[in-house]
Amino acid sequence: MATEYTLVVNSADCVGCNACEVACKQEHNISVGPRWIRVYPDTPREIEGKLQLRYIVTHCMHCSRPSCKDVCPVDAISKREDGIVLVNDELCIGCKDCIDACPLGVMQFDEDKAVAQKCDMCAARIDIGRQPACMDACPSHCIYFGDVSKVTEVMGKKKLVAWYKGITI
Repeated sequence: MATEYTLVVNSADCVGCNACEVACKQEHNISVGPRWIRVYPDTPREIEGKLQLRYIVTHCMHCSRPSCKDVCPVDAISKREDGIVLVNDELCIGCKDCIDACPLGVMQFDEDKAVAQKCDMCAARIDIGRQPACMDACPSHCIYFGDVSKVTEVMGKKKLVAWYKGITI
């Protein structure tokens, strides 16, 4: 069975420093507008009897059945055997259908290049045995990357299921 990669952020440990955003922009030379990973402050709320501020981190989830890929009229979006969903800049015609189709709202549009873009999970780094740039940059070590089964083990099935359902843990 082939490795299928995932990247998950444990929002309970995120400190909102934006190091992941900066690392991503530097790694991919992304212009000012698009952000392939985003950190948002959530509303302060009581958790375990204490008022806490949590952060929401959004990025492409490399869906098992990517709707962005399904709607692309020129097949510019592909899914690798390892689960990574990629956008081919050379094939993209800038129609933005994928942006409208993304249920997470994480597809971006680069106005300068007139193409759709998104997190590629640092596929070039992974291909040479390195981790995604966001994970390397995270000072709180709240970003988990690897084979889906191993990340599930580390985070715990309950936490991972809760995360996918949008429940803050």
